[in-house]
Amino acid sequence: MGGAWENPHYKPVDPERAVLGRIGAEYCGIPRIMDILEENSLRGTFFIEVFAALNGFQTALSEAYSQIVNRGHDAQLHLHPIHYYYHLRNEGRLDPGKIPVDKDMIGAHPLEKQVEMLEQGISLFQQMIGKTPGAFRAGNFGASGSTLDALDKVGIRFDSSFNAAYLDSACKLDSRGAVNRPWQQGRIWEIPVTTFQTGSWGLGGLKQLNVNAVSLWEMKSVLEQAERIGLRTITFIAHSFSLFKVADLQFRKLKPDRLVLRRLHGLCRFLRENAERFSVVTFSDIDPSSFPGDEKGVPEMGTLVPVVRKAVQAVNRLNWL
Repeated sequence: MGGAWENPHYKPVDPERAVLGRIGAEYCGIPRIMDILEENSLRGTFFIEVFAALNGFQTALSEAYSQIVNRGHDAQLHLHPIHYYYHLRNEGRLDPGKIPVDKDMIGAHPLEKQVEMLEQGISLFQQMIGKTPGAFRAGNFGASGSTLDALDKVGIRFDSSFNAAYLDSACKLDSRGAVNRPWQQGRIWEIPVTTFQTGSWGLGGLKQLNVNAVSLWEMKSVLEQAERIGLRTITFIAHSFSLFKVADLQFRKLKPDRLVLRRLHGLCRFLRENAERFSVVTFSDIDPSSFPGDEKGVPEMGTLVPVVRKAVQAVNRLNWL
């Protein structure tokens, strides 16, 4: 949104910067992510946000997102309802007093409203991609149990909104004790974003396996620990803007993030070199019959490595580096 909801002088960031990450003649957004995947003979799933199309970006988003399918990657549905409400507010079709407090959390809405949003999102997805999505991820991981019911009603069978690191905030899904293991509600399979334990002596917490938030050493360690404890499904995440630094809300000044670029290169190279141990699949490739039953543990990272990683990232956040 680029601060546009709060500041009437701002507008949502255009796809050229937020999705493609154009920096001069270079693209550090989804084109660069696909480059790195393809260099290592991998394919990725891109959960594409389509409500931004309501704010004048449908043509630009269609052009950006078409690259995903044209290059053989997997596109699935992602929704940030704040774009939906921004559109209604700007057109004068919604009383400001009736805008929900949790406007960007789809799971906070009544079931009927969630179904309506999903149906509109699917329609936009079909217009831009030319196919129907089979998987969904809620913006901010803000799904609830009723979101899975809504997905069932619209014919989507896979969700990946559960993130145990967000259970105290945005994510309202009840996994009945599962942390990283896929689980089922009715006909919907939930594929969690993988998390691991950091810290010790009651001072730690769960950290999501986000490419721009954890070190390459930690990502490799999670994979190797998962192999030892029998955790068969690992889900990494990244954003279109993960590989570049942003100096301000409006994305006016961008700069490649060399640290995160090295991480993604290293992760993909590791997966390519260990293809016999770790099979990389997209959500279109998922076979639920391969999901294991029990969850025998959560990968752990201790204290020292996360502390070092935080220090390195603190320095890296300095935009001029």
